[in-house]
Amino acid sequence: MTRSGSGPAVRSVVACLFAAVLLVAAAPVAGGADAAGEHAYHGSVNPEPLDRGESVPVAPDDRDADARPDADADATQVADSDAIRLRNELSLTDEPGTVGVTTSAEIPDRVTEFRVTLLNANDAAIEPDGFERADDAAPGESVWEWDGETATPSLTYAMDANDTVEETGPLGARGTYRFVDTGEWSVVRTPRTSASWSYTGQYDGQVRLTRENAVDGEGAASRAMAFLGPHEERVREAGGQRYRLIVPAAADAEATPDEVFDAFESASSALQVGARDEMVFAVVAPTDGVSWGVRGLQLGDADLWVRDAEPAGTADDVWTHEYVHTRQAYRTEASGRWITEASATYYAALFALERGAADFDEFEATLARGERDPDASAVLADPGTWERNPDYTKGALVAGEIDRRLRVATDGSASLATVLRELNAAGEPVTNERVLDAIEAAAAEGADAETAASVRAEAERLTTARETAETWDRAAHAEAFGETPARVGYAIAADGVRATGEYRDRPVLRDPVELVTGETLALDVEVANTGGAAGEYDLALTVDGETADSRSGSVAAGDAVTETLERAFAEPGEYAVRIGGERLSVVVSEPAPPSVRGVSTDADRVTAGDSVRVTATVGNDATLPAGGDLTFRVDGETVATAPVRLDSGGETTVARNVTLGESVGSGGTDGVDREVTVSVAGPADEASTTVTVGGDGPVGGATDDGAPGLGPVAAAIALVAAAGLLGRRDREP
Repeated sequence: MTRSGSGPAVRSVVACLFAAVLLVAAAPVAGGADAAGEHAYHGSVNPEPLDRGESVPVAPDDRDADARPDADADATQVADSDAIRLRNELSLTDEPGTVGVTTSAEIPDRVTEFRVTLLNANDAAIEPDGFERADDAAPGESVWEWDGETATPSLTYAMDANDTVEETGPLGARGTYRFVDTGEWSVVRTPRTSASWSYTGQYDGQVRLTRENAVDGEGAASRAMAFLGPHEERVREAGGQRYRLIVPAAADAEATPDEVFDAFESASSALQVGARDEMVFAVVAPTDGVSWGVRGLQLGDADLWVRDAEPAGTADDVWTHEYVHTRQAYRTEASGRWITEASATYYAALFALERGAADFDEFEATLARGERDPDASAVLADPGTWERNPDYTKGALVAGEIDRRLRVATDGSASLATVLRELNAAGEPVTNERVLDAIEAAAAEGADAETAASVRAEAERLTTARETAETWDRAAHAEAFGETPARVGYAIAADGVRATGEYRDRPVLRDPVELVTGETLALDVEVANTGGAAGEYDLALTVDGETADSRSGSVAAGDAVTETLERAFAEPGEYAVRIGGERLSVVVSEPAPPSVRGVSTDADRVTAGDSVRVTATVGNDATLPAGGDLTFRVDGETVATAPVRLDSGGETTVARNVTLGESVGSGGTDGVDREVTVSVAGPADEASTTVTVGGDGPVGGATDDGAPGLGPVAAAIALVAAAGLLGRRDREP
């Protein structure tokens, strides 16, 4: 979106904003030259304009038709002895809805009089130091005169921070705030002041005014906007601009700083409409607890905020929209007002398409909003016919149609950017007639006069009648703009996050992904090309910043392929996984212990030396897979082990054949039965049962492999010995 203010006339103050006006009268004051041959002069600086291009028009007293870019000079441009330095220092207060301000001035020796007017101060409690209230101030004005003695006079006061609006339209956010102080943090306008002064000396050494905004405590301030509170500042320099991004601690940003910077840099490169501001100041506006009235707002020359919920790079990208506003250095009359939001909305969609961040369907859907009533029936050049905000919808479609026609008519040598470059150079407020003149002039750069007049006539019809354009198809777009580039995008497929291995092979939840050691994360990634030409892809799976797996290839226009990338995890821990722009948090733990729920055998009584099949029922009550070894025991003696692996909530049985006999020293040769305890132990618990073993068999217990217990040779010897003993008994008298 957008910029702010109130009033019936215009939405934007677009000529070199934040340049305060220096009006210097060369005539000497009454009394003429002094004894030293010097003259007295007067200077003044008007209030800094508020904003450009918001849906609520700027009030007349917030504009300055004479604004010049050199009026608010940097300190480096003015000798120290010739600069009045006006500084606003902002601070949080204990009263939500207000911020504290101290406005101070450093005044050179040559200055004899200095007056400052506070335009958005709470006048009820101003604490002056070296200033006195002016006697000739008009009712309601807060005008203060320097006492002529204090070296650094100041005014300390409270400033209302909250600014509300009921916004509708594409960038409305169903809330009320445009600026707010929550008590913990603030996004606010900077204080607005005007000043005037008198000074002595030679005219070629005129006294100038410089401005500075700062924050007392945590925060950051620019010319038109400030953030107060805990934050992180990120900076990128590119294309002759410096981007400052303020990320409050209270913000939960949808777009990363790099994504925001990429959107700015891409728009800066694509938008050749004149000089760029040296610095862009942007704030991520927290949405927790604040109902913003708009999704974003641009203020002054190059200050803006965008809600933390807004992504960057889409066809409806608010970050790009607000950046485009920073490149609109014109002012408009009512009839030309539509071009400001129209071009910002259109370019946000076009740039996303051209850099492959949006496909043609998304681009077309954004512009197609201008085909629907009531916006489609509004007259763009007559805001009195607007029911909502057709400049965002119909205006964007019309701006796109003008761009398309200019490109076709001139074989690409002119475009809508040519028109905006001409408007930026305009010295007077832009009317719709001026827009049409610029369109015709742009068309004439590469077409004959008749064609140029035809392009103008179509633009006039679309802006002055209750008619709208129609969105164009891919073929028409390719003719005017060239074939849309390949747009290769990546997305993890539905059920495309899988855990594989000996525990399970199935999709798992992804917030976070929970694995156990030994498992492998498998990601099924759909690679789709929604552009107009074949495109290459280079897909990498990274874990904690290191590439773990990769795939590359080519995908035809309109086609899609699925690639599977994998990474095994052997150690517990938390891992940051990225693939195709998506982020996953992977938590790896040791397997849960399986639970032994019961033990059974296939026989309750066996003859010593016979085998019994022992079956353990094992389950997993944990949310993670379970794993470990089961131990089979006979009377506490281990006779076998078996591994078990279970998915969460799973249950299985594990069986082993165990040979049972009498324990050593049990006296089993007398044919007496005995109870044998058969048990199965897991890592955390144990279950058991009993089996009756007949007394005629061998001693001990064993699995089917014969160990431990008595083997076949030992059993044969025992049988022979027993037979001899019985024979001797038969021969006794």
